[in-house]
Order: sequence, then structure tokens, then C-alpha cells
Amino acid sequence: MTRSGPILDRRGFLRIGSLGAGAVGLGILGLGAASCSSADAADSGAPPDYISPTDPEIAAAEQARGWNGKEVPVALAAGVATVDLGGRLVDTWSYGGRAVAPELRASVRDKMLVSVRNDLGVDTTMHWHGIRIRNDMDGAAPVTQDPIAPAGAFVYDFVVPDPGTHWYHSHSGLQADRGLFGALVVEDPDDRSGADVDVVLVLDDWIDGLGTTPEAVLAALNPAMAGGHGHGGHGGGTAVEHSAEQMSVAEAAVSGGHGSSTPLGGMTQHIGYPLHLINGRPPNDPEVVTAAPGSRVRLRIINAAAETPYRFAIAGHELTVIAADGFDVTPTTTDTLIIGMAQRYDVLVTLKSGAWPVVAKVEGRDGHASTVLRSTDAAPLTNPDVGPVIPELDGRLLAESALRPVDGVRLDSRPVDRDYRVELIQAGDRYVWGMAGPDAGKLVMRQGERVRITMANTTTMWHPMHTHGHTFAIPEYGGLRRDTVNVLPGTELAIEFDADNPGEWMFHCHNAYHFEVGMTANLRYIR
Repeated sequence: MTRSGPILDRRGFLRIGSLGAGAVGLGILGLGAASCSSADAADSGAPPDYISPTDPEIAAAEQARGWNGKEVPVALAAGVATVDLGGRLVDTWSYGGRAVAPELRASVRDKMLVSVRNDLGVDTTMHWHGIRIRNDMDGAAPVTQDPIAPAGAFVYDFVVPDPGTHWYHSHSGLQADRGLFGALVVEDPDDRSGADVDVVLVLDDWIDGLGTTPEAVLAALNPAMAGGHGHGGHGGGTAVEHSAEQMSVAEAAVSGGHGSSTPLGGMTQHIGYPLHLINGRPPNDPEVVTAAPGSRVRLRIINAAAETPYRFAIAGHELTVIAADGFDVTPTTTDTLIIGMAQRYDVLVTLKSGAWPVVAKVEGRDGHASTVLRSTDAAPLTNPDVGPVIPELDGRLLAESALRPVDGVRLDSRPVDRDYRVELIQAGDRYVWGMAGPDAGKLVMRQGERVRITMANTTTMWHPMHTHGHTFAIPEYGGLRRDTVNVLPGTELAIEFDADNPGEWMFHCHNAYHFEVGMTANLRYIR
């Protein structure tokens, strides 16, 4: 098969071919991302004295976390696997041979000892999302560790200081847009939620092995990134060969809108994923959740998707949101909510007798994931995939700005020591995303300081912005605590956090493709 040049329509989208159950709408290709390197930003003119991941301050911070003496040993291997997606056998990369990795559980102040073996043919790492982890265990190569080479291994050794719903994923290139991710739940010994049942739901968009790969999609979005040298991969683990057939599928596009009327504003995404999964299962083959009628079911919902926001609801039930990104919030009742990439919500549901569709609809375009919540006295659904038709999806929508933290997780009120401003940018109409402005390359701090970063989104897309190693408050949202917040197009949003975890940390958009082409900066501690 030969490839011709891009065919552009009036909206600047490629139009070639189709993709069976779904399609890919790809942005015009771009070159040259904005620089986000850390610059000299010390208070004086002298070169800054940065704290590195191997410095003694890192060990001291870990000691202060107060290990309880309990170890949680885990062994994981990243390797090639064939997974069954509702009868479709797909070759991909996985931890444990499934489309989603094993669920891990620990308790507050346990020590995780996670041995990761690399059976892939490329470098890899593992990042522990949402954990105030020690810097040398963050898994962001080459900043905090050397990548795990093929046939190599690495032991992640860290104390988990905070309860909540978190997750783990590869932090090399676009590997997490395969099956290299899973849930990590840190249980609270003082949990007062009143839940009878505790269940994790991992949402994901899936394209790998369905005629193309994530790397081929990126090559279609931006040919300059085809060699695997993106910011997210740092040259490790993204370079693969792309067949003409893969590129044709990757360049396939759909007509129609891209979410201009959604509460997220503007375009919601570029890639039309052919499948969406809950706990690694497609709608035609769900992993049914069962509980006794009348049970209070705690659902820990994790959006592990690379590029897809979801609108979540359960037929016949309202949701009581009790936590966001692991932090307790004032219980708030709603019918539906939008979950950005990397965000987590814990919701309580009082289960009615019956079998009830659980739907995560793609926000702003077609597509959905689904499963079933069934009481033990009810017969199974004969057709478990009802599609995105439940009325709750059009019911009361809870904005994240309406949530409020409980008193125990609020940051104390104090003056800001460092006040930064960064711009979230796109290079014209090309698929190049970045962070700009005088402060973007000099986000430095000293331990004990209060830091504010105001993000000005100058693009026409929303961005789920994430800090490594720290969680933050959102003053505009009443001090809501998170580690990933959606910044809408044409808006400004400030976050504040305490510099309490020394080292060097990434600060980036958690749209995997935006990150890979440049929307990232570093947070660096100085002495």
C-alpha cells in the first residue's frame, strides 16, 4: 500500500479511510515544540543549587512519612500479551496478560516493594500517580531514574503516606495507551464512608492492535514525533515501525463535531477510539459488579484513558461523590459527572434491586464504555450493552468546581511565597502543544514554601493538568484538593501547594499525546 499526502478538509483534519467500530479524527501535523527546560531561577544571580533525586533530602523526606513496619511486596512484568476484548484477540503490551494491570491495595504508611521486570524490547518505567512519593521512585525517566532497559528490572520502594484512589502506569512514551496501567488503592484505617462494598472501575480508551498503534497515531498527528523522541518518552520506548496499513488506519477521520457544546469547551479530543473499556472489558463482555440489594456500594472510578474524557452515570441511581483524586469532599449528590484523564472520583450508590447499566459515555462525541451493577436477587441482563441511552447521562451534571473539600484535607491559609504564571499553548494549527511564558522554565521552590501557579489556557482545547509528587488546592473551587484539574479553553486557573517533597518533578498535561509533543515543565527544589 502506498501513502499519499494528507487530505485536508476546511477544519484542518486528515480524511483517509475508516476504522470499523470507530474512527480517528486527526489534527494537522506540526513541528518544533516550545522549550520547557528548567532555567536558573534562584533568587540571586548565582547558579541555583538544585536538589537531585539522589540527594540526602530525599531520604529525609521519606523518613518523615513514618513507615508503619508493614511491607507490601508486588512483582510485575511488562511484556507482550494477547488479550481478549470481547471476542477480539489483540496483541498489546501488558502487566499480567490483561488489558488492565492487577489492582494493588495497601494501607496508609505501608511500604510498597514493587519489582518491575521489563520483558519488552524497549525501555520502560512506572509512575505512581497521585502518591506523594519519594523523588527517586517517581518513575519519570530520565529525571528521577534511568529507564528500565530490556531484560532489566527495578524495585520501587516507597511509603504510601495518604489514603485514596490512585493508579500506576508506564511513564515512557505512549506505553500507557496500551495495557500498561492499573489501580492502586490506599485504604484508610479510619474510613467512615459507611460503604458495604468497595469496587474499582478503571475506564480506558483502546486503539492498540485494532489496525494501528498509539505510536502510529502520534506519527499521523505529528510526523516529527515518529522517531519516539517526545517529552513524555524522552527517547525511551516509543520508536516502532509503522506499516502503511497502520498509518492508513491512524489517519482515518470522522466527520461531524468534536464537542464544541460540551461543558469542557471547544474540541474534546482528536482521536476517535474504536473501543472503550471498564476494567479491561468492552461493553459486550462486561465484568458485572454484584452486591446485596440495599448495599452501599463505593465505586472508585479511575479515568486511565490517554485522550478521552467520560461522562459517567448509573441507570436508576444517583451518585453521591465522596472523594476526588483521593481527597474527601463534602458528600455531593448528582446524576452524572465528567471525568478527565487521570482524574478519580469515589462515589457511593445505594443499590436497588435489579440489574442496572453503568455507562461511561465519551464526552463530546460518539463512543462509550459500560458494565452492569446487579443486585444478588436479580436475573442477569440478557443484553448487557444498552449503549449510552440511560436518562441519567442527561440529568444533573456535577461540575468539579462545585465540589468542596472536607476540613481535614484543606490547606491551611497562609501567604504565597512564590507566585508563577504559565501559558498553555498550541503552535498555530499544528499538533504541537507546550507551556510558555517567562516562568515556564523556572518553576523553582524551597522546602516549606507555599507556591501558586496560575495556568492561562490560550488554546481552544481543555487540558487536564497534573503535578507529580504534590497535590494542590484550587482557590477558585473553595480550596478543593486534587492532583489533576481540568483547565478549560480561554480560561485561567490557579493552583496552590506546599513545597513539602524535595526533588525534581514533572508538571504536565495528562492528555498523553499533548504531553508527548511538549506540554510539560519541571518543578525543581533549590537549597
